Amino acid sequence: MAALLGTLLLIAAAIGIWQFLQQQQESLDALVEEVRVGEGLNEKTEIIKAAQEKVYTIKTDSAYGSGFLYTNSGAVVTSAHLVVGFYKVIVRDHSGNEEVGTVIGVSETSDIALIQVDAFDGTQPLTIEAQPAEVGAEVIALGSPSGFENTASTGYLTGLDRDFDQDFKYEDLYQIDVQMALGSSGGPLIDAATGKVIGINSLLLVESDGMGFSIPMHTVDSQLAEWATNPMSEEQVQEVFDVYSGSSEGHGSSSWIDEAMQPIHP
Repeated sequence: MAALLGTLLLIAAAIGIWQFLQQQQESLDALVEEVRVGEGLNEKTEIIKAAQEKVYTIKTDSAYGSGFLYTNSGAVVTSAHLVVGFYKVIVRDHSGNEEVGTVIGVSETSDIALIQVDAFDGTQPLTIEAQPAEVGAEVIALGSPSGFENTASTGYLTGLDRDFDQDFKYEDLYQIDVQMALGSSGGPLIDAATGKVIGINSLLLVESDGMGFSIPMHTVDSQLAEWATNPMSEEQVQEVFDVYSGSSEGHGSSSWIDEAMQPIHP
């Protein structure tokens, strides 16, 4: 009887130790997860801080939007619909300093443009992602929504290969659930895991609650690089603007809003 009792006590003790160890392991796992999440938040915060120094507000007499540094020679990417009719634009940095930029590239068909800002020469640009992104990727949109400059919003890439014919031809767009508003156009869409630019924020679905669309960088990088290397002249830029003016669809600000979609500028 005494031996049986001793055995039962040993079993009970073993069960108690096992339960204690399980609790300790669960606590350790929770701590590790907390640290991992914390490190992830810290990394994301650092990505945002670093990127904000290279994201700008683009201003003309008729619109404002966003842009970002593309080359270390001072080339800034933005949306074509922001600069329609303007060869010279104002580019304002995160500190509020304003510089004059010159349009050195603008597309007749795609909603992309390149601005040269000599004052940014020598500044390290944002890194461009050359490969397509995947659905589910966490992303960060930077820009000046509703005039609130250098705003960062996070979300996810929720769809691929979206096409719209909205004055410009928008093809193979990324669909995102990041919060954006008028003024976000031209800003970068950044992969939250790598800090690389994967897209140019361009369209907002008016009837939705925060559904936006971004032009994938890998589809326009070669054209942007061509402009950076061989800038368009003022005459060539004006010829593209003349194409806009002569288009039956129009590319002016008055034609940008319809019942469903609009580029995200005022």
